[in-house]
Amino acid sequence: MRPFALICLVLTMSVATTNAEDRHPMMSTNWWATAGVFRADRDFEASASARFGGGSREFDLEGVLGLDDSTDLFMSELGWQFAQNWGLALQYFRSSRSGSRVLEETFEWQDTVFDVGARLDARTDLQISRFFFARRFRNEAGAHSLRIGAGVHWLSFDAEVSGEARINDTTTEFRRQKASAEFPFPNIGAWYRYSPNRYWLFNVRLDWLSASIDNYSGDIWNIAAGVNYRASKHVGIGASYQYFELAGGLTEPRWRGDIEMSLSGPYLFINAFW
Repeated sequence: MRPFALICLVLTMSVATTNAEDRHPMMSTNWWATAGVFRADRDFEASASARFGGGSREFDLEGVLGLDDSTDLFMSELGWQFAQNWGLALQYFRSSRSGSRVLEETFEWQDTVFDVGARLDARTDLQISRFFFARRFRNEAGAHSLRIGAGVHWLSFDAEVSGEARINDTTTEFRRQKASAEFPFPNIGAWYRYSPNRYWLFNVRLDWLSASIDNYSGDIWNIAAGVNYRASKHVGIGASYQYFELAGGLTEPRWRGDIEMSLSGPYLFINAFW
């Protein structure tokens, strides 16, 4: 009877584990990938060694340069649960915009003066790569999990303006000037997920840090909340609300001044898990 009892126990444990994984397949996945469109309202204020309307001050850079406040940008994420309680995630998104405007006030950018009436062409580019390493805590039923860890945001952004610039009091010449910055920014964060059944997954995510790092000082916020629906065995669809904010000052040769930047809006995506 003892061998029979042992076999029954093993089978019972196997069935229970299988049922738990079957009830919450998106919670037990070892790999996942997400790709979609982030419809972002973007606000970018900066000084960047600029003078506008006769004085130095922070201003809505993209508003002055004639760029829309809303933009669609691509966002993707790849995750790997390489151990029972430890995982990695890599996220990337990029936003590039261009536009033109006839100046109504004198605009000085990176020591180049663009006069009233000059047509100014502009371009801005923002790239963010995010690496996150976390420990997972979850209940036996598999319906809840919490990840707590640390990561790094690698930020790269630049702004470029070009047009007829005043060289002296009597002549003008076409000039192109650019300000750029690139640096890593570490952060700490938490990620909570809840799956009531095999089809639905809800999640909330928060990252934050306030620090002085090399030539940058300021803080960073990254907040997201969303829902996933499992459409097939390995494919799902989802939606979330994303908010990203960066504020601080730079003291490097390519960008001297203050930066306040935020991205917020809905993110629609397709995800795969296996």
